[in-house]
Amino acid sequence: MRHYPAKLGREIAALQDQLLLLAKEKTEQLHLAQTPSALPDVRKGVRVPAS
Repeated sequence: MRHYPAKLGREIAALQDQLLLLAKEKTEQLHLAQTPSALPDVRKGVRVPAS
């Protein structure tokens, strides 16, 4: 099967778009995994000053 340059270029561009999207998603996942949660750690309980 013969590929023409224009068609091949479009196929390469489509694959590059998919790779960029996957890389962006993975980067966001890694960033979120490294960011500590803004929620308090409920396992530690709530500390109340003694009266």
